[in-house]
Amino acid sequence: MAEPEQKPDIIGVIAAEVNSIEQRQIMKGIIGKAQEIGRKIVVFSNLYNPYEFNNDLALENKVYELMFSRQLCGLILIEESFVNETLREILRSMLEKRQDIPVVAIGVYLPELDFPNVQFINSDDKSDAETIAEHLLSHHHATKIDILTGFEGNPASEARVEGYRAALEHHGIPFEKERVHYGDFWMTSGEKLAERYLSGELPLPEAIMCMSDHMAFGLIDALVSHNVRIPEDVLVTGYEYIFERIYYSPLLSTYQRDRIALGRCAVEFIDLKSKGEVLPEFTAPEGIWVPGNSCGCTADHAQLRAELEVLRIKQQYDKWNVLSTVEQQLTLCSTLEDFIRTLGEHQFLVRWVQNMFLCLCGNWYDTGAEKPDDILGCRSVMPWNSHLPIITCRWTDFHALYANSPETAVHYYLPIFFQRHFFGFFVLEYHAADTYDDVFRNWMKSISNGLEFLCMKNDIRYLLQCQNLSDRHDSLTGLQNLRGFEAALRARQSSDDAPIYAVILKTDVLQGDVSPEIQVQQTERIIKIAEILRSHISQNSIAARLDSHTFVLADIPCKSDQECRLFQQKLIASILAKTNLTETAGMESLLCAGSVLPAAPPAECIAVLRGLLDEQTEKLLRQKKHQHASALFAVRNQLYRGIDLSMEDVCRKYAFSAGYFRQIYKNCFGISFHQDAISARICYASHLLSDSVLSIASIAEQAGYEDYNYFLRQFQKVTGVTPGQFRRNTS
Repeated sequence: MAEPEQKPDIIGVIAAEVNSIEQRQIMKGIIGKAQEIGRKIVVFSNLYNPYEFNNDLALENKVYELMFSRQLCGLILIEESFVNETLREILRSMLEKRQDIPVVAIGVYLPELDFPNVQFINSDDKSDAETIAEHLLSHHHATKIDILTGFEGNPASEARVEGYRAALEHHGIPFEKERVHYGDFWMTSGEKLAERYLSGELPLPEAIMCMSDHMAFGLIDALVSHNVRIPEDVLVTGYEYIFERIYYSPLLSTYQRDRIALGRCAVEFIDLKSKGEVLPEFTAPEGIWVPGNSCGCTADHAQLRAELEVLRIKQQYDKWNVLSTVEQQLTLCSTLEDFIRTLGEHQFLVRWVQNMFLCLCGNWYDTGAEKPDDILGCRSVMPWNSHLPIITCRWTDFHALYANSPETAVHYYLPIFFQRHFFGFFVLEYHAADTYDDVFRNWMKSISNGLEFLCMKNDIRYLLQCQNLSDRHDSLTGLQNLRGFEAALRARQSSDDAPIYAVILKTDVLQGDVSPEIQVQQTERIIKIAEILRSHISQNSIAARLDSHTFVLADIPCKSDQECRLFQQKLIASILAKTNLTETAGMESLLCAGSVLPAAPPAECIAVLRGLLDEQTEKLLRQKKHQHASALFAVRNQLYRGIDLSMEDVCRKYAFSAGYFRQIYKNCFGISFHQDAISARICYASHLLSDSVLSIASIAEQAGYEDYNYFLRQFQKVTGVTPGQFRRNTS
């Protein structure tokens, strides 16, 4: 089920390890431009981004499924950040399905992503390399220049070689293929090239252009350690400017691409394309030369001080995180409330963040769930937001979190998982053009480990109450499990062509707490509901518990849609009367739907029934977004607990005017307060008709009706049948 209808006005950013230096620069441009033009930004990024696909980390890539939100007006893909070929193919297949919105890809042109809606933008690798070579040729009069570039055949690597070649030829210097060396953009490439110079295999040139700072650092370290003087014996330059020069000597001269301008351009293009306007011609932004000592230039001290300030702040946060005991404290938590409170006490560990949300799937604590629930319960972990209610929404409903955030905020969605167990997302909110640090990965590890410990504690309490383990039966309730239900339904379908009516029921909807007290309540309620279901079905019916809180009944004693509806009313009435649902989780946490099953395999039949629950869940989510939802649901639960409420009592307690209360109650529930009060009495009467042998007159009296005939009229108006017919049809 799609998220609630919203105007597609949010720009999504797809990145990998978005906290790395180049992505940080791009994000500054994206956020800055979006804030200028009033666009919301949501960022989807993984955490580890390994070079080789790792199955243990595969779940981190579920974060990219958020790109299917219909609230997005466009996507920005920082495609160069995806170094893993398997992940690139996964993204390609996803983007192929999102050709309905504009996409801007920042990075080299990739034929596999050349869909009609994709616009590629990038800085000019050739021009940048030509500028660096020109600096060495004109300012330092070097003529024997080697170049260390990236992977051979890589478009960016080869473009940088072409720029180097163009600069040489401009000065009348012949291009020598022997002076071109290929690497992998990492320090080891520089170290290996240095070994070739030191061994005498290659003559030491006048200058070496390293087309990444990391390769330059590796080269410098290896040469200096063998008494090669830089820049006296050889000039060295880098490329990318990764803000780590202070750790190496001499200070590296390098070149900074204008990644901020690329980010700004990407937002501008998405904004124009989403409005149907013509895009201006793209011109690659020029970078800047960052002087250091490795090529004989003099460092810019103001720039160096700015680098040092960034590194000092980073070092401080690294130290705080390394010395923090947050991980141990999280593993000791026994409730979700303790867990969130502990996160709040350590929120200072995340640099300059304005808000953080723990967004957990509805079944996050169910280690046996087939797939994560698509409903999230989002809680701010900031201590000053502890009074705010849980935000309940679909994965792809970004507006739900923005409801209490500034329009100019940016939200980073990061996956929370533990091997094969997906919990949900951790969402960071920044109000400035900022990004989290590398050390934040430790914070995410702590959260994942802590949640897994909570699940283990939950599983232990569950297992202590289980016995008679079976392949096709649920141990806690004795009902069929999913596999058993499918087998039983398949046997019924093959033996009889008569229509099969089924009812699906889910309890504790939108409840994500696994505290010991709540777990005990839920376990007791599950057992009680199983008893209720068994008491209301025939001998040939099939009863199953599909997952933690979902039950299904098939081949129920019904012969028409009306009888199926009455059967559902009977179940709801019995559960509300015989469990503590209205006092604890609330009657809204109980969903029930029924239908005649299609002539299809059992798995498809279950999908149809789950779809009915999805529709009801969508309605509940809309109700929960009401401004006064907390008060309105509290009032409704009191009605269904049998508390005699007057409108005057409610208005006095919540400071509503009578007219305003009538309006908001009906807007929220689709029924007036007066009619709902009647429905609550009829619900209780339905329970007594189904589960007792009391006379109808006695039931009318117990339901609060002094006039027997008035009760008969109201019962028929609400249920569509008389009390006598209801009792006969549900007996």
